[in-house]
Amino acid sequence: MKHQLGILALLAAVTTINLAACTSAEERAAEAQAEYTEEKTKTLQEYKACVDDAGSDEEDLKKCEGLLKAIDAMESK
Repeated sequence: MKHQLGILALLAAVTTINLAACTSAEERAAEAQAEYTEEKTKTLQEYKACVDDAGSDEEDLKKCEGLLKAIDAMESK
């Protein structure tokens, strides 16, 4: 009986550790996704401000394209 309780306790401990590890991985993934979304939103806002400031000046508009390339680079990771 003591042997069975020991095995049961060990099984419970391993299960708890596995569940905690899964939760941590899920939390890290959610956190990374939130950071990515924040950075993308910030870059899009910078792009919009850049385009608004550039008006119809083609040279200034070309400078804004670097921000779009940064977004593409983030998405390809």
